[in-house]
Amino acid sequence: MNRFSIFACKSSNSAPRLLVEALWGALNMAALPDDSWEHKAACRGPQSTVFFPPPRFERKDEKLNREARARAICAQCSVKEDCLSYALDIREPHGIWGGANEAERRQMLLVIDGQAV
Repeated sequence: MNRFSIFACKSSNSAPRLLVEALWGALNMAALPDDSWEHKAACRGPQSTVFFPPPRFERKDEKLNREARARAICAQCSVKEDCLSYALDIREPHGIWGGANEAERRQMLLVIDGQAV
């Protein structure tokens, strides 16, 4: 579970899990130093939902629009590189991190691991 898993929830009957994860995430953020990159991230707040797929089916045009909104937020973020580096380090499989989606990060990891085709 990562600190953004509240937005990646796939089930509509998971309100108790969402509450637990929201509280867990709040505690996790409280444990971070105030100068951590996570506290400085432009994606914090209500707009953070655009960084992860919705809990319902998403058409390709909807996905592209959602990702474009997320990338626009990333483009003006002062910690974009730290965010992307973190996602690559932990091999985060979901969402937009540092302006890169899942497929783009997989390609980056292949290059890093020396397996690029």
